[in-house]
Amino acid sequence: MSKIAFIRMLKHAVFCISNLGITGELMHLPYIFKHFIFSNLMVGPISRKVVTESIWKLFSTITGQVGALIFVVIISRILKPEGFGVYNLVLAIVLIFITFADAGINRAVLRYVSASLGKNDKKKASSYVKYLLKLKFSLLIVLAIILIAIAYPLSFFVFNKPELFLPLIIISFYLIAISLESFFAQLFYALKKLKYLAIKQIIFQILRISLVLLVFALLMGKNLLIEILMIVVLSNFVALFVLLFFLRKHASFLFQRTDKKIDKKRVFRFIKYFAVAGISSPIFGYIDTLMLGAFLPIAFVGYYSASFGLIMAISGFILVSAVLLPVFTQLKDSQLKEAFDKVFRYVGIITIPLLFGALALGKYLIRLIYGHEYLSGALPFSFLTLLIFSTLLSGVIVSLFSAREKPEYFVKILLFSSVLNIVLNYIFIKGFMNISLIWAMTGAGIATITSRYFYLFSLGRTASKNLGIRFKPVFVIKPLVASVLMFLTLFYINRFVEDITLLIGLGEVILGAGIYLVVMFLIGGLNNEDVEMIKSVIKREKSD
Repeated sequence: MSKIAFIRMLKHAVFCISNLGITGELMHLPYIFKHFIFSNLMVGPISRKVVTESIWKLFSTITGQVGALIFVVIISRILKPEGFGVYNLVLAIVLIFITFADAGINRAVLRYVSASLGKNDKKKASSYVKYLLKLKFSLLIVLAIILIAIAYPLSFFVFNKPELFLPLIIISFYLIAISLESFFAQLFYALKKLKYLAIKQIIFQILRISLVLLVFALLMGKNLLIEILMIVVLSNFVALFVLLFFLRKHASFLFQRTDKKIDKKRVFRFIKYFAVAGISSPIFGYIDTLMLGAFLPIAFVGYYSASFGLIMAISGFILVSAVLLPVFTQLKDSQLKEAFDKVFRYVGIITIPLLFGALALGKYLIRLIYGHEYLSGALPFSFLTLLIFSTLLSGVIVSLFSAREKPEYFVKILLFSSVLNIVLNYIFIKGFMNISLIWAMTGAGIATITSRYFYLFSLGRTASKNLGIRFKPVFVIKPLVASVLMFLTLFYINRFVEDITLLIGLGEVILGAGIYLVVMFLIGGLNNEDVEMIKSVIKREKSD
């Protein structure tokens, strides 16, 4: 890559920051959820504390998503589709092991440590941490050894791609770092000290982006896949040590010796269901990437991963399930139903226009962010936009079951959905290969969408039956009407635009948002109460 290309790459990274700033109001969503729920259901210092922590969660989310997107933009342009495909296939494999390493332990940490601290029982919280950390570390060592042992057969016999071998060996250390990091991160959610997660996130993102740019500048023109993977591993170990430092400094009681007894059978029962989910989740989440790696040339994994990653980046800005779990845990059943209605309404208001906006501008986003080399991913991107709605809402419902210690309900659904996902991916990828390789890649996206929405509607049905939670169509009909009108307007305009520049693209985003908001007010989807609530949220954020 030439110096001119390097400068262009940096400009695209800078654009990502500025462009994401345009949709900054969307980043207030977690805060809006919390503020709206607690302003109606809770009063006093608890509400104030939740609002404060929501601000830090918001900041951490923005930092993480912006940093991740910039990092992916940079490495996708450095590695090109083939190298980016290897990177994502290796990452998909190790993420399966990471999910096994969790085995419900992270959820148990958040659930039981939060409950103990809510009762001001620090000794019991410490007992939970020690017991769960011991389980986590033992499982993690076994899985890391297994990954190293199977790296060769996976590379040469399963995927028939020898270039995977060394990256798999390196990424096994990533398994250790990221698994322990995610474990200790749950403690900050339980402690309601999200400020330190935000600080960790800043350090992590700056470190890995800076190191990648430095290595690229020094070794320009070479294949940097191995170096990039080593940077990923190093950055995550640094992030782990940062979390441990903050825990030792601000929550040392969690590491003190205690003879406080805990109900290990109760904890193990909770973990057991999530362990089953740990078997299903990686299949559910990464089977599309794995099967594309097995059936198609590695470049198509790169195209698909670029599209899927962009959708997940958009969804990640408004993903609030991790923050809502401690909230749902402390609410009574009657409050839980009211809280869910409020969350569901705002999910519809925010995600549906995002979905249609991404659908209208998808191929232009791919070209602008990743480059012309990745335009083959535009077709699967069109289908994958549906994940924006389902990902957020599924996470919220899972948090409801977790808060009520009923993980068995959604685990059964996840198992069946995972099997469905495997079957559909095989059928669609193999079947669409008769049309073209691009359609075979798109088949993976269609299979993913089908299984994800089966999962969502099954979750909704089960929540309705067991928790009294119901999807109210009225909350999505008006956002859907306004979003369709917005989409049709943008689609019509783009018929007369040969090439969408940055300026035109920004203009369309602003126009689309304006159309959506105007229509929503005209049809009663938004009212003055919503406007005043958002204003109060922003004012309180500034004052805090």
